[in-house]
Amino acid sequence: MKTELIIDEQLKDNEIIIHAKTTTAGARVLSFIDHFTTDRENLAIRSDEEFLMIQRSDIICAEVQDKTLTIYTRADEIVTTKTLSALMEEIKSETFLKVSKSGMLNILMIERVEPSFSGNLTARMKNGVKVNISRRYVPSLKERLGI
Repeated sequence: MKTELIIDEQLKDNEIIIHAKTTTAGARVLSFIDHFTTDRENLAIRSDEEFLMIQRSDIICAEVQDKTLTIYTRADEIVTTKTLSALMEEIKSETFLKVSKSGMLNILMIERVEPSFSGNLTARMKNGVKVNISRRYVPSLKERLGI
């Protein structure tokens, strides 16, 4: 991979242009940049009667079951009534990917991906949690991972 940095003080705002041969390479670069610029910020998650402050980069995955969202972090399992779409909107990060109607994951926390039935995949996360990837979301996961 060839990289080049050109400083142009004539620009009015910071502007970064990434040229990539494939969408996979471009998505991976954007994911890394996004991780270092936004994933260090805290999120306030309401659980029971308290608000927990967690860093985006600590989130491993999240899943909805019976209208309850469970967020798995490096150290905890946080149960909240927040919706998955609200969490995804709040995170706004290329590092996180919706992988089913009821689940999302942090692609940097995937340990391995295994085939499942009917074209689905199963991701085993670094904390041991298994996340099902619906076949509808398999192409975007493969593109993001470069496989």
